[in-house]
Amino acid sequence: MVLNYPTLPSIYFKNKINRLENKNNSFQNNRILIKNKINYAYGIILENNDKIIHEDYKKAVIKYKEAYKIFLEVKQLCINNLIYSNSKFDEWFDGKENINFKENDIFELYYLSASLGGAIKSSRGNPMDLIYLPKIGKLLKKAITINPKWNGGSLQSAMMSYTSSRMDLNQDIIKDSVNYYFKNTLEFSDSLDASVFVSYAEIIYKPEQKKIDFKNTLDYVLSIKTPKNSEFGLQNIIAKKRAKWLLSNMDDYFIE
Repeated sequence: MVLNYPTLPSIYFKNKINRLENKNNSFQNNRILIKNKINYAYGIILENNDKIIHEDYKKAVIKYKEAYKIFLEVKQLCINNLIYSNSKFDEWFDGKENINFKENDIFELYYLSASLGGAIKSSRGNPMDLIYLPKIGKLLKKAITINPKWNGGSLQSAMMSYTSSRMDLNQDIIKDSVNYYFKNTLEFSDSLDASVFVSYAEIIYKPEQKKIDFKNTLDYVLSIKTPKNSEFGLQNIIAKKRAKWLLSNMDDYFIE
């Protein structure tokens, strides 16, 4: 309900984050804070910025800076938790040590990769942040080796976005890789994750100028029925709102 009103989502997440930050910095509280900060920065700030940047650039820049700060905070929270579980994590992250990660570490590996990706996006491709790109791949690949099905295919979906941003691969390899991770995500989520269809439409159909496939995929997203109390509830609401916005701006993306 809160996402159906323009101002309430931001207030909701800010209040929740403030309450969490006033609690102790325990391992579990850090996890709750990490998840809420990522949901707020991606689902509210960056999502809204995509829609307003051409209408109010100055406001969007201010919000990008806010999101960037949050992503750096999440990065540190994830690293703190990973060091708590694996004292040599810093060395592994720099390629100087081997670590036998456990399934319980996947949460931090995934959200650390999300925070690095968010930092790149919110900094608008600042070269100082682009150096994080290979580390995103390292984190996701390690997590996938532990449990490729984790959280209904979240790792596979994240690999779609990561692969599409790689500049060292040609377009054919990128498409093949995205298709591979897309199929895995559908399998592991039982096709209940609406966000992966939106991602595929933007990653594959938009640059290939496949207008009909783009529209049909987004129309399908709007038709998805999310079961009550589904783990995909929040992200499906956000995905449907984005699908509606993309459909309303189709003329900006396609030549014909």
